[in-house]
Amino acid sequence: MDQQESPRSRAKRAQIRQGATRVFLAEGFAGATTDAIAKAAGVSKQTLYVYYRGKEPLMVDVLETLLSRLNRDHAVLERERPVGSPPELRETLTDLAAEVLAAVSDGEYLALARVIIADSPRVPEIGRLWARTITGGIRTVVAELLERARDRGVICVEDVEAATRLFVGGILTYVLPDGIVAVEEPVTMPSRERVERIVELFLRSVT
Repeated sequence: MDQQESPRSRAKRAQIRQGATRVFLAEGFAGATTDAIAKAAGVSKQTLYVYYRGKEPLMVDVLETLLSRLNRDHAVLERERPVGSPPELRETLTDLAAEVLAAVSDGEYLALARVIIADSPRVPEIGRLWARTITGGIRTVVAELLERARDRGVICVEDVEAATRLFVGGILTYVLPDGIVAVEEPVTMPSRERVERIVELFLRSVT
């Protein structure tokens, strides 16, 4: 987007983006048409093409904007978390897992993930967006936590990468496939007690 756009142009772009968001999340890239997008946005196709040269750049802009907002709403990966003792690490991993699951159970997050997974082959540029979702970023956060805990002698694990996959994989099974693939049923997230049990089993393997 041109940083020198007038307020009117920015408002029109936002109007188009809002309508396109509804269409893309409902229909995906392949199912969305410029006619449907223009109708949802309340603009003509000619106006649509003034701001976006086609569906691909519009979809990227829509997903980046939606992802930025969702990440601001659920800033669960940005917090400094203590790992200096076994109880601290247990509490940190439990809190992190519970917060991630609560965030990704958001209907828009699940819709965003479905679109990215389904349409990355058609629009390769959106594939990189997966790494910026919570489900993409949690591995980096957990690996950093486990490395700090290992450096402090709290856990004993040689392969942090494998341990990270073990933990994150166990948590995200509640999202993949339950949340993303099984679209007909509402997503049921585990209770706090269930998350605590998962963390306890994990920590037994690394402490």
